[in-house]
Amino acid sequence: MTDCRIAEVGFTDTHIVLTLTNGDVLTTPIVRYIRVEKATPAERARWVLADDGHGVNWPELWKPDDEGMVSVWEILQDRLYEASLGRLQQAGWDVDTVSQRDHELVALWRLEADVNNGGFLQFFGNWGERNHLTAVAALDLIGARRAAELVRGMYAVIEPYADKVVSLADLPGLLTDADHDRLQELDEAFWEYPDRLARLVVQHYGVDTHDDGGTR
Repeated sequence: MTDCRIAEVGFTDTHIVLTLTNGDVLTTPIVRYIRVEKATPAERARWVLADDGHGVNWPELWKPDDEGMVSVWEILQDRLYEASLGRLQQAGWDVDTVSQRDHELVALWRLEADVNNGGFLQFFGNWGERNHLTAVAALDLIGARRAAELVRGMYAVIEPYADKVVSLADLPGLLTDADHDRLQELDEAFWEYPDRLARLVVQHYGVDTHDDGGTR
């Protein structure tokens, strides 16, 4: 993969614009970063690089983050997810008709989106065991070992009830208070992102050159 470190940071009325050392230009909506959105032009101009040039911080606006308030890895990961989801949509949402690469990326997106929004029970309830297994296998494949361990631990909590449910929607009602507490603990550990998931996803799957939404 070519060098995707940041060379310059600019702005439009609606986006933060990152010019990379390889010549690519990435954009991200400025509304996602309310402190940058509300900053003066002078404050916006006082950016500093983080994460060996793969992230940007504005120390006057927010406590610097090791990976950057804006991260190239996260933008590129979003591109990968969006492109794979687009191909799955074109295939009528049938995962058996898309590539294994797209299947894995969709499973990872579903995992992140649902666990971050409503926890493992939301993820598993929405997508079931097959998607869960694909997501865990993908985490192993990209080297996100701690995340894979956490998700396996989540499944271990609900596994004893798997044969007792007619619908996955019934699952939360079968769990004990201790089960719910354990899932909450694991969810919170996942939210801390013990692995550099965005970076691992991009480094393993590469930049999706079929997506027209990345360099713009």
